[in-house]
Amino acid sequence: MYAIELFFEAPFEQHVKNIWKELRDNNISSEMHDIIGLRPHITLAVYEDIPKFSLYLKHFTNYFQNVHEVSLKFDVLAFFPTSGTLFIDPTVTETLLRLHKEYHQEFNELMEFANQYYIPEQWDPHCTLAIKLSSDKILEGMKYCYRDFKPLRSKIIEIGVVKLEYDSNYRCLSSNTIHSKRLKPI
Repeated sequence: MYAIELFFEAPFEQHVKNIWKELRDNNISSEMHDIIGLRPHITLAVYEDIPKFSLYLKHFTNYFQNVHEVSLKFDVLAFFPTSGTLFIDPTVTETLLRLHKEYHQEFNELMEFANQYYIPEQWDPHCTLAIKLSSDKILEGMKYCYRDFKPLRSKIIEIGVVKLEYDSNYRCLSSNTIHSKRLKPI
């Protein structure tokens, strides 16, 4: 399984990693902290497979040659109750939506392998803080994160192709970036 992920500036990335650690240290959730190679991100697409992978990587690199960084403001703390996912949301801008839509148009041949949560008209861009939380842990995590919450700004500065590895219980073990492209400065 592969994910196409948008990565942030170092200070924001460290901020999210600190939250992962605090959630683990406070026995709320260790899932995100424990995934090997995981970086804070917004997922652009997820694929069960990418046929002709070396051709895809060449196309990916060429396509993102002239794509610019995207400024974001993260000002929402929220959760998906059906999956027990706690996250922070960026303000959705036309620039962010266009990046997503144009990527999927350019790589439309992969649509049959795409996870439906990440396709245009279904996508809810977010940066995950915790996953697989029970109802009680969602509330505990929300309360914990809310006490120090403040809106933050960052930029998407890099896009990566990530190889996801799961165990037999569909628990993510690793999320290693196998190819990435730095975006053009704004």
